[in-house]
Amino acid sequence: MTKKPDLLKQACEISSQCDRCGACLTVCPLFGEKDIESSSARGKNNLALGLAQGVVKPTPELLNAVNFCLLCRTCVDNCPTKVQTDEAMIAVRQHLTDEIGGVSFKHKALGKLMKSRPLVKMSAAALGVMRGLGVNKLMPCGLVPDEFTRKQYAAAFAGPAALGTPSGESSVAVTEKSRVAYFNGCGMRMMFPDAAEKSRQLLRKASATASREVDNVCCGLMHIAHGLREDFFELAKENIRLFEEVDIVVTDCASCSSTLKHTAAYFRGDSEWEGRAAAFSKKIMDITEYLVKAGYKPEQKREVTLTFHEPCHLGRGQGLRTQSRELLRAAGNYVEMKGADTCCGGAGSFHLDYPEISDGMLEKKRQNIEKTGAQVVVSECPACLTQMSKAAERSGGKFKVMHISQVL
Repeated sequence: MTKKPDLLKQACEISSQCDRCGACLTVCPLFGEKDIESSSARGKNNLALGLAQGVVKPTPELLNAVNFCLLCRTCVDNCPTKVQTDEAMIAVRQHLTDEIGGVSFKHKALGKLMKSRPLVKMSAAALGVMRGLGVNKLMPCGLVPDEFTRKQYAAAFAGPAALGTPSGESSVAVTEKSRVAYFNGCGMRMMFPDAAEKSRQLLRKASATASREVDNVCCGLMHIAHGLREDFFELAKENIRLFEEVDIVVTDCASCSSTLKHTAAYFRGDSEWEGRAAAFSKKIMDITEYLVKAGYKPEQKREVTLTFHEPCHLGRGQGLRTQSRELLRAAGNYVEMKGADTCCGGAGSFHLDYPEISDGMLEKKRQNIEKTGAQVVVSECPACLTQMSKAAERSGGKFKVMHISQVL
């Protein structure tokens, strides 16, 4: 069994590598919105070191300060010494949760919901009914966005209208004999079921063998990010068991694929689960990664202009930056957006926890989308799609939003 880790020691080992150069200040989206030191990676690393040295006390205020982080890894990408501040913040969050409690009622409720298969299915059904009745318009924060129907899809092409070091590509080869299974993330299941169905159709087209349906549980990202570590391990073990008989696990949620690829790291030293977790993480693929490996060629629709918002968990989380763009260039008239990889402010539940900061980040993203002249902005993360939907509404219909599976 795995020994309980010394999370504060882990965080201190990471944060002590920060040389306080300030390179993170110019790129951190949160520092750009809230110009105080604790918003930046440098400030957060100082807080972690202060906590380890006893200079900073474990208080709810400190937990709030370390929770004020997107875990987007922009700081890591631009840090001269590549200090893994996101990993340090996840460790500090869990340490503080263990020491003083502090998991909010909201995160506990969300964690309980996403841990339960029946509750996720019931929620997906309820949200589907709300969309059908049109009452989703009454919900705050775009929590129940309109599904992108086939009719909207056709119209769009008719004319103008935390986590760790990048996992990298899967080393598993795609062959005619590969046993492929689809991982249905909670966000896709509940908020974007039509896009999830398009993903299944793509897998059936691209796979030599039929794609398998597995009734998986949550990837556990929300749990590990908000101090619910034991729930994360329970979910991870269940998913490892469920997918042991397949060769490749494909998901259309960048947050899920990043989390699942990093699952193995949490089981190091566990005599029972280390090998099984490593085998599981090795066979995880983002859907664009899989389609490129499988040689899938999308139908060309040159009359539409597309741009891409790159989810943090796709580019910085997995190092997958070319696959989505390669497929979109083949599908339509692709235009690269300025700041395509800049966080949109969704970041899981961040847009609910800090709506004003999130809205400021989203406004910059909306302006960048409009400058491309694109009719459709594409992404592949439920939180990002929710944010992009809000941006589209604020644009007055200047662009539409689609999951990449709906375009391909």
